[in-house]
Formats: sequence, C-alpha cells, structure tokens
Amino acid sequence: MSGLKINIHDAPQDGRFTIRRTGYDIEVRVSILPGAYGENIVMRILDPSAIKQKLEDLGMRTDILTTVKKLLEKTTGAILTTGPTGSGKTTTLYAFINHLNSPDMKIITIEDPIEYHIGGISQTQVDAHAGYTFAGGLRSIVRQDPDVILVGEIRDVETAEIAMQAALTGHLVLSTLHTNDAAGTIPRLIDLGVRPVTIAPAVNAAMAQRLVRRLCPSCRKKTQIRSNDLRILTNYLSNLPKSIKMPALNGSLEIYYPQECKACNNTGYRGRVGVYEIFEIDDEMEKVILKSPAISDVQELAVKKGMITLLQDGLLKVLEGVTSMEEVLRVIGE
Repeated sequence: MSGLKINIHDAPQDGRFTIRRTGYDIEVRVSILPGAYGENIVMRILDPSAIKQKLEDLGMRTDILTTVKKLLEKTTGAILTTGPTGSGKTTTLYAFINHLNSPDMKIITIEDPIEYHIGGISQTQVDAHAGYTFAGGLRSIVRQDPDVILVGEIRDVETAEIAMQAALTGHLVLSTLHTNDAAGTIPRLIDLGVRPVTIAPAVNAAMAQRLVRRLCPSCRKKTQIRSNDLRILTNYLSNLPKSIKMPALNGSLEIYYPQECKACNNTGYRGRVGVYEIFEIDDEMEKVILKSPAISDVQELAVKKGMITLLQDGLLKVLEGVTSMEEVLRVIGE
C-alpha cells in the first residue's frame, strides 16, 4: 500500500498511503528501518483537517500572536521555527501559509515529503533519484519569482545559504531547523557553515515550540496548589514583564490537575496545544550574531529583551488551566 519494495529488507524505506473515509481522508506516512532482529516500522498518522488551523488555534499567547502576524506582513527575511521531531513545526508553518494564502500572493514550497495539500499554492517534493534536492529545487524556485517560499527543512549548508540569499533578495522565507530552543537557531546555522554576516540581516525571527497535552475539560479538577509546584512557578515566573497578567503566586493559589473519565479514555488529557518562544533579530542582536555567539549568549540577550521561554509559556498555560504541571515538566523539563 505504501509503494515500498517488498523484497528489500536490509535498507531503510519511506512511503505513504491514504485511508479513504466518507467526507475526508487520513494520510499515513510509513518508515521502515532494518534492525538486528527484523524491520522496525513506524506509521505516522496525519489528519488533513488539523492543517486547516488558523494562527489563533495554535495556542500562541496574544503577544506572540501579534509578533507573528507583524512578521508575516514583511515581504523579505526568514522566519525559522525549531524543535524536535513531532513538536508541531510543520503545522505551524502551514498555519503561516494559510494566513498568507490569497490570489495575489505567489507561494511555492519545497518539502520532503508533502505532508498536506493546500489549494492555491505550488507545492513541490524533493526527489533525490531525479536530482531534485532542497538546494537545487530552491535555486529553481527563486527563478519562479515567488513572494513566499516554504522550505520544509534546512539540513545542510547549501540549502541554508540559498534560503538566506532568498531572504535577502525580496522573498519571505519560512523554514524549520532541528535545535532545542530558539536561541540555538543562530549557533546551528553557523555550525552548518553559514557566515554570521549573512545570518544577521537575513533572519527576521527565530522561534521554538513543543506540544503539550491539553487537560480534559470534562474531568480536570481545580485544587489547592502543591508546595513543589508553587516553588517551580515562583522560581520561573516571578521575573516576568509586567504586561503578562497572572494571579498572585502564594499558597492559596488553585490550579487544575488531571483526573480520569470516559471522555478522555481515563488519561486526563484530550488534544494538544503548542508552547512557544520567539525572539526578533534587531540591531543589538545583530551585533551579537556577528561575534559567532554561544547559545547562552543569544538566550541571555533574548530574555533580557523580553522573550518568554518555552518553560515559562508552559507554566503560564498551567495557570490558565490549559495543561498540567506534570505535562509541562515531562515535555520541557525544569
């Protein structure tokens, strides 16, 4: 069904198939990896309806949403979103595309593979056998005079440099990188081989994200906060900017904890929501980038300029009753 070769058992293979349902389809991506005791198979289930999400549905705080919308209005520069596999980067990029998609906006993507199909834009897929790589495809895409280019992932120096050049020459570039946090974006690009003098003017913003499970609205229970949870909240949220509204952090504070019910299959959670951090690259950050900084240097300046970290954003969602303390610490760690 996935179009894989059934007589090959000693090489990795990737494929896909579609489950046709009345009214909608479910896409399944299949990955096969040879192991010592047979083949390992992972099937990734993709629900195309999830990709129709608006920016407002992703779980971004109001201030991040405002920043992102402002960044998407720019006609040049790159917005890079980072995070591990399965952190929702592709869904976020598609939400950006849906926000920008209009008849007078030419959008071209290069992906590996195309995960979801969107009407009104040109989507292309990497094909190494045919010689269509990220770098080669990106060169051709630039000649097509697009307004927006989506690069599925920046994996090597060639792709990174062409993407940066495109961002400097009148294109809005959206892409992803594998790093743990937003601050890691700059050192990662330098590590790939991109010169700091190119990164500084080309990248508009760097963003990181994770996915945490939402508390089940049917059975979540509001109770007095546990002492260890209060310690963590006080430790990480006491220095937030005054613009961030939150309740007083003391022993009388009540937060939601997971319970069990039939609606959530006795897990305490239903659905997932994004946790984000983002910083823009301004003149001060540009000067730091030109010195080939360590991750800690970028992080320090970004926080000084008001960036709310992944952990802080997760803890704010705990206070809002969106997710639980255990879930945030499980996904992001203290």
